[in-house]
Amino acid sequence: MNRVWILLFAGLLAIVIAMNALQSRDAKRRDSERIEPKALLSTDPTRFLTTVEFTPAEPTYVGREVCRECHAENFRLHGNHGHKSTFTTTDDPEIIEMFAGKSYDAGEPYGTYTYHADEEGLFARIPEKFGDQPFRLNYALGSADGAVTLLSLMPDAELGTVAIEHRASWFSDTGELRPTPLENTGPPKTPADFFGLRHEGEVMHKCVYCHTTRGRIVDQKIVDLVPNVNCEKCHGPASEHVRQARAMRVPPKFSVGRDDWDTESEIQLCGDCHRLPVTVSRTKLREYPDELSRFQPVGLLRSKCFVESEGKLKCSTCHNPHETVTAVPKEKHLQNCIDCHLEDSPQHVACPVSPREGCIDCHMPAIELAGLSVSFHDHWIRVHQEE
Repeated sequence: MNRVWILLFAGLLAIVIAMNALQSRDAKRRDSERIEPKALLSTDPTRFLTTVEFTPAEPTYVGREVCRECHAENFRLHGNHGHKSTFTTTDDPEIIEMFAGKSYDAGEPYGTYTYHADEEGLFARIPEKFGDQPFRLNYALGSADGAVTLLSLMPDAELGTVAIEHRASWFSDTGELRPTPLENTGPPKTPADFFGLRHEGEVMHKCVYCHTTRGRIVDQKIVDLVPNVNCEKCHGPASEHVRQARAMRVPPKFSVGRDDWDTESEIQLCGDCHRLPVTVSRTKLREYPDELSRFQPVGLLRSKCFVESEGKLKCSTCHNPHETVTAVPKEKHLQNCIDCHLEDSPQHVACPVSPREGCIDCHMPAIELAGLSVSFHDHWIRVHQEE
């Protein structure tokens, strides 16, 4: 009997030893496969991750009403600026009121335009030339504060699309139609030439580019249109900036507030539409006709004030880009001159004739251009020789 118990005990002991051996082997295998935290930190993390391509989304346009959330004062100022109304379609009631039911004699060889409106907008006829055949006027460029010129997009066999700038414009000073400034009065070569001056290529696209926040000419339509010169025309698509501004107390600087934004950046931005010397012929740059007063950066860049300012003088030195210039008292503009030309200061050059008065009238006179209802101050700041 004792022998039986001894055999049973020995069998159980053998089983326990075998099971312990198996557990020990499994534990060693698990230990060999386990990655300790310290080892993980010293290992290339890409070994343990599935590679995923990540491309940040391109910022999109949000509209000026969204900008208003944080920039209420600039929004208010922009609402009175000429930039707020630089482009619209001719079904706009204000544009229809300017033209519909009126007539305008463009003289020979063009004839007399009569204007009518339907649900699509404006169109013009020249009864003595083309009878009742209408010419569609698609878009209105300009502002009720100054002048409005009409633009049409037409198919062209060679170029695909051309623009026709209408020969008559509406002017706010009299509320009347007058010749569109700088229109070519040469003989018409096509029926469309009777209605306006033909533009093509870069010039055509620039008309739309500079009068809108966004828009591309595709065939005879403007796609992705955001009319007028709004916040995002100068600052760029703002969706990412808005996301960050809503998510954090102090968002990163955006656009003109960045550390790399300087005088050159600003002049390039403004000059993109207000013109730079590179867009003007050498002959005009040399002769500097009065018409260049329209293109303020061209004059500013040749001014001694700018050249010797070492990058300190820029457009926003004297102008708040959100505020219309007519809302700023003349005394404030004058003070900008005085601040840089202090009397009794060895670092400044003061005017020997009148150090505190007449700066703008003498050194930046207003130039009246034929056919325009507004004048432009010459931004080539200099001593004008008496004629």
